[in-house]
Amino acid sequence: MLILFTLLILGLLFGTVSSYNSLQKLAQDVRANGSNIQVALSKKLASINQLIDVVKNYQEGEQLVQLKVSQDTSTANMANSYQQSGTVLATVQGIAEKFPNLKASEQYHRLIDSIQACELNIQQSREKYNHAVKEYNTKRVRVPTVFIAKSFGFPEAPYLQFDISGINEITSLKDFKTDDGERLQQMLSGAGNKVVNLASKAGKVGKDFATKIKENNTNK
Repeated sequence: MLILFTLLILGLLFGTVSSYNSLQKLAQDVRANGSNIQVALSKKLASINQLIDVVKNYQEGEQLVQLKVSQDTSTANMANSYQQSGTVLATVQGIAEKFPNLKASEQYHRLIDSIQACELNIQQSREKYNHAVKEYNTKRVRVPTVFIAKSFGFPEAPYLQFDISGINEITSLKDFKTDDGERLQQMLSGAGNKVVNLASKAGKVGKDFATKIKENNTNK
């Protein structure tokens, strides 16, 4: 009986560790794809600021003196930076319409192309991110993973949506943190001690049983 119980515990441990590793991998994919969005946005903001500097050579005035895009792409400020980038870019392009030589310059077109490429990259990265979130969240609610996800510190991951006002739900991404292995280690340590104790008891029972058989054979 003790042997069967020990095997059951070992089976549960194996299933728990397997589910934990799967969740950890999927959570890493979510974070990696979120970082890719930040990198793409950072490149877009840098290109917009370069474009502003180019336009300043043609337009001197208060309108461009204060015009600059914040390059803070941390999760807490990403939505604001994305929204600001669209507003500033529209303003700069509006000013450029007044200067044919500027619009015809190779540098202007190179920066515009770079910004458009970054925007496409942001959209593609968002799609990959949301796909990773779907994989993670789906795994999180499946049996048997659902039984350990919350207790092991694997919260639901937020989807990202883009609209005119910026990026929705991006601020909740900064709160997406998963277990660093400490809880799993605590569980394995406790379970390991139980298995050792059970194995010790099973060994003692087996030894006593063997002794009784030997005594019976001797009496015969």
